[in-house]
Parts: sequence; structure tokens; C-alpha cells
Amino acid sequence: MPPTVTPARVVFNGRFLAQPHTGVQRYALETLRALDALLAAAPARLLRAHYELALPDGATVPAMSAVRTAHVPGHASHRWEQWPLLRHARGAFLVNFSYSGPWLKRSQLVTVHDATARVMPETFSRGYRWFHDASVGLLGRSARSLMTVSHFSRDELRRHFGLLRSDIVVGVEGGEHACSRADDDAVLRRHGLVPRGYVLSVGSEKPNKNFGILGSAVALLPQFPWPVAVAGARDIGIFRGAAVRADGFRFLGFVPDEDLPALYRQAACFVLPSLYEGFGLPAVEAMANDCPVLAARAASLPEVCGDAALYFDPRDPASVAAQLQRMATEPGLREQLQAAGRERLRQYNWDTNARILLEHLDTLGVTG
Repeated sequence: MPPTVTPARVVFNGRFLAQPHTGVQRYALETLRALDALLAAAPARLLRAHYELALPDGATVPAMSAVRTAHVPGHASHRWEQWPLLRHARGAFLVNFSYSGPWLKRSQLVTVHDATARVMPETFSRGYRWFHDASVGLLGRSARSLMTVSHFSRDELRRHFGLLRSDIVVGVEGGEHACSRADDDAVLRRHGLVPRGYVLSVGSEKPNKNFGILGSAVALLPQFPWPVAVAGARDIGIFRGAAVRADGFRFLGFVPDEDLPALYRQAACFVLPSLYEGFGLPAVEAMANDCPVLAARAASLPEVCGDAALYFDPRDPASVAAQLQRMATEPGLREQLQAAGRERLRQYNWDTNARILLEHLDTLGVTG
């Protein structure tokens, strides 16, 4: 009889499923779902390798078809990664979707999304910065492989962390998760908005998101016809003393995921004023909902948006105001940006990212 071949074992770090839902967790969840779909459609792969999702206490368990789940007891902290997960993944190749992983494991891939903590340290606490710097610096040199989400971020990791290795894999992100159908009219009523009657912006109150520039820009447009609806921000305090038209903004606070597609679809346009992004997922979400995009000419955004956005200087209110005014007055501009966005989306979807990752694992020889 021929010798029995033991399948390889690939473990996905599921710590993100017990964390608050932000962009990094969205990346991890959608990439995992796309990987599961690819594996389910290729059963021969499952004969060569077993794929498993390791989950800490309190994790939300997603529906999986081909990827098995395993509960690894312990609170979803960095400590869980350093010992319970390390022990569970012994002999396996570990895939980490969000910055960190066991420091003592070499046979792993770590995804590092950006260098924000180095470039804009005021965005994070001192404790977070210390651990982040130590983790990225150590894992960036010891892990068998690294992955990131844009060529810009790859270059930033080289510049700010000295990670000069040539094997950093560049993936992509997608917007199809933000295309669910809802009762658009009901969503708009809930937020006090009308179709094509507002500009949408999405993000947090962190300094790199640069919402303050919007307050200064709208103040330069006394006749601007649309308020800016800010999802994720609670009040006017984000503008930090800038001159602001009180009637120029609607602060939506936390917006559930199921409401965002309608807000994108019904907006006159979407504006992303960030000073620093590793990718810029909201821009792709907007394009996926046929919403014209205005974006800062900064960081990864020109790479991601290409010719499918109007760009502005994120430190110049007049530059932002000029592009907002163009959207309100220039015939055909909306349709032009919509068409460019649809074309741009051909490059950005979660299936593509999952294929990049899976093919890289094949190249490393860890999938049997």
C-alpha cells in the first residue's frame, strides 16, 4: 500500500472576531469568507491541507463551509496569541490578519496594514504604540511571510520599520460587502436625510481622518446646497475650533453596517479627507454603491482610487471647497465619476485578495 500522506494544517488567527468591528476586522472577516468560498469550490485542496479558524472566548463564530472552527480557551488579548494560540498552532502554518501574532513562531504570515502608529503617533495611546512597534518590528523580521494592503503601505513598512525584505505580499480590499439591499427611504428618514441631498463622509474621530478640514471647507461655501453627513462622529467637536456652518453638517454617530449601503447609494457624493490611510476602504465601498468619490491626494488614496476620484489637498480648505463646488455645479461630473468607479472596482474585491493569499501560501509550500 502507498504510504499515507498527512495533510498540511493551516490555522487562521480568529482573535479579530472578538474585537470591535473596524476596518481591520472588516478586512479579516471578508478575506476569511472569500477564502472559505474558494476552498469550498476546490475540494481537492482540502485533501492536501486542513484549514482551521482558531477562536478565543467570546468570539462571534461565522458560518464556514470548508474552514473548520476550533475553540482555543482564553480571553481575546495579546496574551492569548502569545501562548494558547501558539500552542494550538504548533506544527501548523498560522495566518494572522491584523498586525500581531505569536512572537515565538516563525511559521506564520502576518498582515500589517499600515504604519499609522509611526507616522501619526498622536492617533494612538503610548501603550498601544509601544506594543505595536515592538510587535511589527519583531514579527516583520521573524515571521516567514508578511502581507499588506497596498504598494504604498509596503513602501511605508520599509521606510518606517526598516522591513527591507523583498517578499512582502501586496493584497487588495473589496467593497461588495457594503452592497446589501435595504429600504433606502427608511434609512434616510431614520437619519433625517433626503436622496441626493447630502455629502457623505465616514470614519472615526482619530486625527488621521482629518474631519476638521471639512468644517473649514464648508465655511467657505455659504451657498453650498448640501449638508455633510458624517457617519461615525458624534458632534461638532471633531472640527477643533474651525469656523463651521452649524447648518452645514449632520452628525450621524454610530451607523450600523446595514444602513451604510443606502447612505452611500443616496448621497450626492462621498468625501474622504484622510491624511493617512493604508488602503482607504470607504472609497471602494462608495464606488461599489455607485457613489462619486472625492478623496485626499495623500497616502494610499491615489493608488486605490486612480482616475475614479476628484482629488484635493487635505491640508487646504479651499482645495476641498473647490471640488465640492464642482460636484454641485458641473454637469455630467457625477456620471463621469460613477463610470470611472465601476471600472476601478474590477481591481478590488475580496475574492481577488483571497486568491492572492492562497496562491502565496501555495508558493510557500504550506498547503500540501
